[in-house]
Amino acid sequence: MTTATLKSLHIYLRLLENTSDLKRKMPASINPRTVKEGLVEICQLVGLDTAALANPHNIAEAIGPSRFVMIWGEPSATAHVTHIFDSSKVLLMVLADPGHYEPAKAAQSGPAPPPQRPAATGALQAGWASRNEAQGMARQESVEPETPLENLKTLLAGNLPLTCRLFRVLFEHMLGFTVSSGEQQGSAGIVNQMVGNKEHLKSFVATLMFVLGSEIDRENLMSFMLEQGLFSMQIFERLVEGRDYCQAYYSFRKAENAFAPSAAEAEKQIHDRVDQLNARYGGKPYGAKLLEGEDPDKISVDSCVAAVDVLEVMAFTPWGMSLNTAVSVAPSNSVRSIRVIAGHFERAARGTELKETANKEIANHLLAFARQFSADAKSD
Repeated sequence: MTTATLKSLHIYLRLLENTSDLKRKMPASINPRTVKEGLVEICQLVGLDTAALANPHNIAEAIGPSRFVMIWGEPSATAHVTHIFDSSKVLLMVLADPGHYEPAKAAQSGPAPPPQRPAATGALQAGWASRNEAQGMARQESVEPETPLENLKTLLAGNLPLTCRLFRVLFEHMLGFTVSSGEQQGSAGIVNQMVGNKEHLKSFVATLMFVLGSEIDRENLMSFMLEQGLFSMQIFERLVEGRDYCQAYYSFRKAENAFAPSAAEAEKQIHDRVDQLNARYGGKPYGAKLLEGEDPDKISVDSCVAAVDVLEVMAFTPWGMSLNTAVSVAPSNSVRSIRVIAGHFERAARGTELKETANKEIANHLLAFARQFSADAKSD
């Protein structure tokens, strides 16, 4: 069994660059499944107990807490969420095991190269070998070509947290970037729409590399991503621009509760989440009040909670390194960002700002945030 390294993982993820091959690996059609049925399939794929993803906490880790409800112990979601879930599941299956949907074809594909060995593999291996030698790495490693991974099943096997993180980035990416007409395209159509643009695809691969590479070699991950052009301002642009933030975040919080909690309870809930987010990067609890006014209405509360959602999700991507730097400088930086994003959600909800304008301004803010806190010298 091939040992997973950052190099072998990157070679493997490049299978996404071959759109025609990716289409061939996906099913032509899918029978709609419930979220529960999809979760069972995922568990079976990576060798998890099927009860693991039936836990509401784990479902929330996979698709976010505002996207589903539990009804008599069963997870239930809207048609739109279920459709995006199905599409994300298809891509997860293909990523984890390229032959999952075509066992017969895989057995008969003698002349065709294996899916994890794209045409550019030789050149990539040569490039890596020369760089490794120049950097004084072990002689054997620089001479012998890197063996690509066969699949991701071994990496994901029995690893519930990693499986949830990987599915979450797939789900959030599709939810934010695919057009609302995706329901008519089918699951394969949504995947094709998402990976069809090469520039956009590079940012997607960067996120997958960030999530999976952290599990393999966290210490050397960022230098490797820089070396491969997977960590740059261009990547940040592709990560944040073109997302429908209002639809992917605020709309679900808006529909989550009929009534807002009391001002004190809402403040505590948001404070707890912000403190947990900051704590991930060594930041201290934030003491000041987050919600404005003595009795904020539901729109204000929903907008603030949705803004926290945005930062939590962006933290799964390479953009999260900027958040890490920002919080290490001052925990208040995350709060300032939340307030900016919440302001756009609130104005869009009240009709004083177009949804398209809000989406663009949120993307602009996230890009400026990444620029400010990605410099070698920490900002004051």
